[in-house]
Amino acid sequence: MQRRAAAVSVVVFLLLAAGAYTFIGAAQQPDVTLEDPDYTVSADKTLTVAGTSYSFTEVSDGSATAEWTNESARYTESWSANDTVVYQGDDYSVVIPNQTEPTEFELREVQTVDRPTVEQNGTTYVIVEEDGERRLVERDEYLDDPVVHNFAEGDAIERPNNDNETRVASVTNSSVTIEWFAPRTNEVSFSQGENTTLGDTAYLAHFEQQDGSTVLQLTTDYEDYHSDVDAQQEFHERTNGLWGIVILSTLAAALLSMLAFMPSRY
Repeated sequence: MQRRAAAVSVVVFLLLAAGAYTFIGAAQQPDVTLEDPDYTVSADKTLTVAGTSYSFTEVSDGSATAEWTNESARYTESWSANDTVVYQGDDYSVVIPNQTEPTEFELREVQTVDRPTVEQNGTTYVIVEEDGERRLVERDEYLDDPVVHNFAEGDAIERPNNDNETRVASVTNSSVTIEWFAPRTNEVSFSQGENTTLGDTAYLAHFEQQDGSTVLQLTTDYEDYHSDVDAQQEFHERTNGLWGIVILSTLAAALLSMLAFMPSRY
């Protein structure tokens, strides 16, 4: 009698497991689709948003990369006091006056000595030989006065290998900043479900298969996207619950079978 009851229970559990498993196999996960995306683009295509053109170098499953050019990007170069810089083909030292708020600076020629030198009592001397006689001349007396160029904030200044108009942007007690404007290529990336700003607008990215290739869709309708994501999440939760029924029912049926056919002690 007990074995008959156990057999009935085993059949019930197996039916539960089979029904849950069948339902899992028949169920279809809902897709994430955008009803009316703002933009759809594929690899090697160009998308213009708010007057800026974006060239897509990559569009793959879940990520994309595009490049755009800022035609007037700001570039800067900073010189610290006493740095050596090249100006008009020669080396110059950056000299900043000792003032509270300086607005000017100098480029002073870096001079070199073409003869041997010697240090005596903290003074540098140049060894000069004339008519077989050797004498020492202080370095400052031996060299001509250095060439000095004066600049103030806003002045134009030439830079090697730079054809753009370059100006002195600012002068402080410790450094000089120069600036120029030129094109700069920037990169922007997109990821599934993430926001990326183009122009002044943040767009949510979604990737979809169309005609055998991956396309990127951009939308500002976040509710449309997130409602489909929520539906997928609910689907996974219910599927996990059904798998739990399959596993527990199968284990219960196996356990009842083992217990029912165990030999009796009496």
